[in-house]
Amino acid sequence: MADESPTLAKYVTTGLRWIFVLLAVWILLACIISLLSTRATPEVWGYLYVKGGGSLPISHWENIIGRSSSVDLRIDQPSISKTQALLIRRSDDRWMIKDLGSTNGTIVNGMKLTAGKRYLIEPGDDLVIGGIPCMLASISLEESKNNEELRLMDKEPLSPWPAMIGITVFQLLTIVQLILGMGSKMTVSALASIFLLGVIMWIYILSAKAMGRKGFEIELIAFFMCTISLAVTASADPGSVMTQFIAVVIGMVLFIFICVFLRDLERTKKIRPILTGIAVLLLAFNLVFGRSIYGAANWVYIGGFGFQPSELVKIVFVLVGAATLEELFERRNLMLYVLFSFYCLGCLALMGDFGTALIYFVTFLIVSFLRSGDFSRLILTVVGAGLMGLMALRFRPYIANRFAIWGHVWDDPANAGYQQVRTMSYSAGGGLLGLGAGNGSLKTVAAANKDLVFGMVSEEWGLIIALLLVFCIITLCVFAVNSIIAGRSTFYTIGACGAATVFLFQTMLNVFGSVDLLPLTGVTFPFVSTGGTSMISSWALLAFFKAADMRKDASIAINTNMADLKMARK
Repeated sequence: MADESPTLAKYVTTGLRWIFVLLAVWILLACIISLLSTRATPEVWGYLYVKGGGSLPISHWENIIGRSSSVDLRIDQPSISKTQALLIRRSDDRWMIKDLGSTNGTIVNGMKLTAGKRYLIEPGDDLVIGGIPCMLASISLEESKNNEELRLMDKEPLSPWPAMIGITVFQLLTIVQLILGMGSKMTVSALASIFLLGVIMWIYILSAKAMGRKGFEIELIAFFMCTISLAVTASADPGSVMTQFIAVVIGMVLFIFICVFLRDLERTKKIRPILTGIAVLLLAFNLVFGRSIYGAANWVYIGGFGFQPSELVKIVFVLVGAATLEELFERRNLMLYVLFSFYCLGCLALMGDFGTALIYFVTFLIVSFLRSGDFSRLILTVVGAGLMGLMALRFRPYIANRFAIWGHVWDDPANAGYQQVRTMSYSAGGGLLGLGAGNGSLKTVAAANKDLVFGMVSEEWGLIIALLLVFCIITLCVFAVNSIIAGRSTFYTIGACGAATVFLFQTMLNVFGSVDLLPLTGVTFPFVSTGGTSMISSWALLAFFKAADMRKDASIAINTNMADLKMARK
């Protein structure tokens, strides 16, 4: 009889873990399938009638007119330049045209446009593009109604209620498992933080629903990952869970603020130089007052509070990289981005923060590819190669040490390979379901809940949960790429792709580094690793994904009331 109680407890715990894992799979599959299957249908905003060439539907807010096969509105005539002009729909429904320095010029109502300057154009105006007579035309009332019908036919995003109930149950099961696994070691504040996270989730979704919003898959994925983050922190360092929860709340507030601020691109472009200046000062402050931890002087402490300026600068780095289609053709704007990138990478090199420098560099290359033309691509390639050369020179001793042990951690498991060997050994012991909250051994290794968090999740919560976290990041990245099709502006799509690059490459370095598939670089797993600055940065970058969500009533960055008023006026 004495053995029956432990055996029963074992069965109960195992059953809870199975329910926990299956519930997680259901929640994320529902969110992932809904997010990737409910795309916004591109709408026709007007037509460009070309003499002898028919009508070209205008389906973007920003359109390149030219002869090249890659432009939005193609006029296949020898007199038309490859990139002739820009046609842009403003937020007040008026149109603007800008000649891009074409060979034969652009004429509106008999006036030849000065290259590089913007001009308002009305439907029906006399328009000559590269010597070819054209005319801008509005869509008919019938087509406007058809657009509305097409929007109604779009597949509705996932109703948030089943997933929210699922995540709430998931959080309660997390609390139960922490109590069963850690017993008296578990603090009340640690358990309260997970419960409060659920409350915050419900308040946010209910408030957004009351304002007519739909489509919360992006946020639900983030809430799921934050739950695991609090659980991991509770196991490794119960005393700091509330601090991690506060970071989640601050990150959410920043997420909402950025989404609302991005509604007005003109306002966003005006604030960008100010934010760039703040980012420059933050990195300079870090260089002077930074404290070295694990070989990188990327921490700053003020009054006992520590933070990583490079994590916050990521937000500005993506914001500066994003640009409207009009800005993409301004070399001055491009060079400012190159100089800012050079400065950020140089500061990170001086700090010795190799992992973050790699993330910045890859993001720089991806964003540069998205925003560069033929001439720009040559400059960016040369600059990029030069930056990589400077980084290699600066990091040579650091890189040498990292690469020397890479792939050979088992040759020196007690010293150089200590962290990776234990990560692989302990995570393998967790199996599919994990050993249970607080029952792992990896948490005794330095940075287990930060740089090695993938291994810690695998050991205590199971390989399935750990892989689901990776799929969450992959899903957000695929969504960012899909947003290009119906994006309102290249600013939003480049911003989303830039944020996706940060998330994806950061996750790769964290996961692959901890299991010795890549050198261990000491970067965090977005939304999962313990760390207030990293959590705040992750939520802030998530705003770029939300701003690029063009599904009806899904994006906070689109003013629903204004859109309804415009439709009513039509």
